[in-house]
Amino acid sequence: MQNIINLISSLIKRKESDINNWFEESFKNFKPPFYSSVDLRNSGYKIAPVDVNLFPAGYNNLNKESQTLASELVQKYLLKYKKVLILPENHTRNTNYIANLAALKNIFELAGIEAYVHHKNLDSAFLALKKDDNLLITEAGFMPDLIVINNDMTGGIPEALENIKQDIIPSPLLGWHNRNKSRYFEIYKNVILEFCSEFELDEWLISAYTTGCKNIDFATNQGLEAVAAAVDDMITKIKDKFQVYNIKEQPYVLIKADKGTYGMGIMTVTSAEDILQINKKNRNKMNKIKDGVKVNSVIVQEGVPTLDRFHGGAAEPLIYYVGGCPVCYLFRYNNNKDKYSNLNSLGCNFIDVSSITEKKTLLVWSLISKLAVLAAAKESRSFN
Repeated sequence: MQNIINLISSLIKRKESDINNWFEESFKNFKPPFYSSVDLRNSGYKIAPVDVNLFPAGYNNLNKESQTLASELVQKYLLKYKKVLILPENHTRNTNYIANLAALKNIFELAGIEAYVHHKNLDSAFLALKKDDNLLITEAGFMPDLIVINNDMTGGIPEALENIKQDIIPSPLLGWHNRNKSRYFEIYKNVILEFCSEFELDEWLISAYTTGCKNIDFATNQGLEAVAAAVDDMITKIKDKFQVYNIKEQPYVLIKADKGTYGMGIMTVTSAEDILQINKKNRNKMNKIKDGVKVNSVIVQEGVPTLDRFHGGAAEPLIYYVGGCPVCYLFRYNNNKDKYSNLNSLGCNFIDVSSITEKKTLLVWSLISKLAVLAAAKESRSFN
């Protein structure tokens, strides 16, 4: 079959005006998230989003040009705000995350917005927070007119944010305490059904089969038979598509915690037996995620082997957005992993490839990631 980058770039070339009009109409009633990042996987025969983060970190990986573009879009998105307080994760010893906060602070300041980070590793004094008439104020007297959350809130909404008068973005309701990957990918499926119907494209080429399984307990094996059945069903569906497109690959799927990020709660399987005979190491890995939150539901997602490589390692595109506009195209690459693996794990690195990637490839990454952001906008609207 035709290489997916060539196929989609040809579609863009032929239908660019129609595609732009379709997006304009589709976004009309759905405001895109303030910021987001989209993980893509390109296998050569398909390209699909496999994760969407609404509280993205990693801004330290954006080069100077990408940070400048991000600041310009932040300025447009947050036109009425002058003072921002950034509420981060509690990774006080993670130097990469601290560098992310410094970069995010810099992006706001380049946009002409005064920014403080509630983080003791970035400021001379820890900015303790207090409430005054339901206004959040730092101990030093800084009163923001906007609070920006850079914490995925897996463990729930912090008490400090309850009944706050200031505007807060993203909405705390979009934290992983409330959000589900299964729900998001169902919305994405509906988005691409509309897009593919309009532009005569097989939706499988720009999506990964995804289904959810609830009432799971890896510690006691509860619900694992249902997960195994979902794996068998999905492997069959993938094989059917492989036959249609004459693809010679080994089908596989990923089991992912239905909530959470940081590459936690993920395992790769090729058959139902891998679930039914799960070993202790994988059982423990899948049982709990960030903040010790117990996994009680998972998604079973089609594995998309990555064709991309960088510096000898398997790689995958990671696209950062402000609003509905891409600001940066990164590669996440990992020399410790093969093309089938989850790359968001020990040993991964990042590189801004915005200026060194072929234009037609960037256009394809942009199109697919924008569909993912549209789904996130619809998801956000449903929570609010």
